[in-house]
Amino acid sequence: MNTPGEIKRRLTSVTQTKQITNAMYLLSVSRLKRAVESIDYEKKYVEMLRRTMEDILQVTKGADIHNYYIDKSPLGTALFMSVMGDKRLCGDYNHAVAELTKEKLPTKKDPLLYCFGMVGKEILAADGIIPDRVLPGSSMHPSLELAKALSKELIDMYVTDQVNEVYIIYTPYSGAKGKPVCFRLLPLLRHDFKDAKDDYSPTEMLYEPGAQEALDAFVPKYCSGMLYSMLMQSAASENAARMEAMQSAASNADDMIKELQTQLKTARQLSITNELAEITAAIKR
Repeated sequence: MNTPGEIKRRLTSVTQTKQITNAMYLLSVSRLKRAVESIDYEKKYVEMLRRTMEDILQVTKGADIHNYYIDKSPLGTALFMSVMGDKRLCGDYNHAVAELTKEKLPTKKDPLLYCFGMVGKEILAADGIIPDRVLPGSSMHPSLELAKALSKELIDMYVTDQVNEVYIIYTPYSGAKGKPVCFRLLPLLRHDFKDAKDDYSPTEMLYEPGAQEALDAFVPKYCSGMLYSMLMQSAASENAARMEAMQSAASNADDMIKELQTQLKTARQLSITNELAEITAAIKR
């Protein structure tokens, strides 16, 4: 059995660990609150983006419009953008995204991989997958400027046939138990828009100067808006997962503290009993 001194040192260590997990929990709560406030607005914005894109795609259906955003090129390869974090201690959040990434990559020939977050890079590298590009710090602190810059880069690669498909693997925000999904950003296939139907009859739309020009102007805004929303949701999902993990760790620390306190009390009683026994034996001699 451990001595009272050893138990006290372990008790001190667990107590300090609990203080750290409590601090990380409170920090995650604060970040999550700010992220969720932004997500509520972003969801409405994304809904309008997708509704507008759906309208354009349905109106142009059957029309003699051949657009590189709609028509998949036989040239180029697929590009996957995997959104993970730069820090650990968030449950299986990063591993879940990494597993879906490893599942999707083999479905395409010679795909490119962009990885958000240093932890994601480490997890994938452990399985021999080396990302073509790593974007550290961008998942926890997403910005519209970053989304715009990346969208421009992706569109340039797409229209020059360097890539013919763009997928984003991210975790939609739905609390701490969110599951990652793979979203096709380009090309704009009509069946990817769940609300689009064959008998869809939107209000008549007028294009100036034309439908093709309107589509070319709207797609960059659509891509940057969708990418920014996905980065925001991923950041919120990571904070929610970390909040739950730290809450669970603090709860486990409480259980350990109670157990160690019981052990310390028992060890002290045993020590006192042994000392009394030794004194009694010495007196009898």
